[in-house]
Amino acid sequence: MGSRRGRHSALIAVVAAALAACTSGPPPGFAGGTGDRWAFPLVGALESDLLITAVTIDGRGPYLFAIDPDANVSIIDEQLVKEISLRTRKGPHRLDENDTQHPRFYAEVIALELGSLIIERRDAMIVKPNTLDANGRRIYGMLGKDILADSLVFGFDRDQGLAYLTTVKAFKPPPDAFAIKYDTLPSRVPNAQVLPTPRRLVRATIGAEPFTLHLDLGAAASQLRESLWERAKLGRQDVQTAVIDEVGIPRRITAAGVGGPVNVGAASAEKLAFVPYGDQRWNEHEIDGTLGLDFFRDYSVWLDWDARTYHLAKRKPVPVEVRIDRWDMGALAKCKSPGCVTVRLVDPLAGKPVDPARPHPGLVLSVTREEVAGGMGLEVVLEAKDRPELPRLAVNMSPNADRVMQHLKSEWIGATLVVVDATPYPRQCPADDGCVDLLAR
Repeated sequence: MGSRRGRHSALIAVVAAALAACTSGPPPGFAGGTGDRWAFPLVGALESDLLITAVTIDGRGPYLFAIDPDANVSIIDEQLVKEISLRTRKGPHRLDENDTQHPRFYAEVIALELGSLIIERRDAMIVKPNTLDANGRRIYGMLGKDILADSLVFGFDRDQGLAYLTTVKAFKPPPDAFAIKYDTLPSRVPNAQVLPTPRRLVRATIGAEPFTLHLDLGAAASQLRESLWERAKLGRQDVQTAVIDEVGIPRRITAAGVGGPVNVGAASAEKLAFVPYGDQRWNEHEIDGTLGLDFFRDYSVWLDWDARTYHLAKRKPVPVEVRIDRWDMGALAKCKSPGCVTVRLVDPLAGKPVDPARPHPGLVLSVTREEVAGGMGLEVVLEAKDRPELPRLAVNMSPNADRVMQHLKSEWIGATLVVVDATPYPRQCPADDGCVDLLAR
């Protein structure tokens, strides 16, 4: 895909209100961008889910990496380590959420390119293949605190489709942002070779009840100790999912508690689903749970470790062309239509008499790519205009697929579908040509 440094340097100017003009030295090994601020594109930007970006490693890739400010070291998938022949070594043990030490090996990364940022020489902890995969995406690693350093401010804007790093001295909150101060809770676990990163605690309310929660930008779901669900008046639901801690250890989840509203200062979410909080590295009297990315779904967010402050601003819509332009790809820029596709909804009963005694069979969605975008993986996100009750549609097309078709239920009758995002990183599909996934709005 080539270098994206030039385009992302220009895109940073769009958020000039959030960044000051002054400069300071970057962390060791940082280069590119303007020298004190960097931007990188998000995959699945409009989803209230994991923050995911694309990186190149030692000139290979790009590969999808998740972002987790709570991981005190970056993580890399064992398959990728073997594929690009990275040097490995044995390193310190890591403490998981079950308060258990795990031996770990590490891979030496000579150069990592992340949007406009180039980082030299980092060691990444190796985890088993497919450990970090999520939502149909093959995720090859995770960016942690060795990149999201305390001397930086980390932020993301889902509408722009970008995440940002800037030095503390170069950062200025946007004028419409409000601040949420937090307290740090350091780990007191004895005899751990590497302590977990301190938790960032705030006082929150769920309904009318107060709780002490960690603000977690590395997890999609919020968590609350199950013993507190009754006090929070959460409604229990059966689920089948799993959460992965920052050491790469999964924990199975079979229940969620739904409730709200949830408030932290001026920030609020009307309703959240909490999974059980099970991190045994922290005492029960110190922390009740976490607020994940689902809590921040209506906000652009900046995290300033130096000031112990989150800055939140209400999200602002931008033209779809601006969001897609974050990829700096010639094909996506040259197409006649947003996302390089033509979208049709075909009603098989159009022009035919309707039998009221029989249910409507539904519609056929047909998505055809433009020729200029041929030969590349493509994910296009569609939204039913003025129909917020309908989910978004993620149309995933393999490089050799020119068209994807999907049956939709009759509830889609009368809908007008518009492209709201596109990315060159489609989800994995059971069929060779592609597939369509439903995304919550």
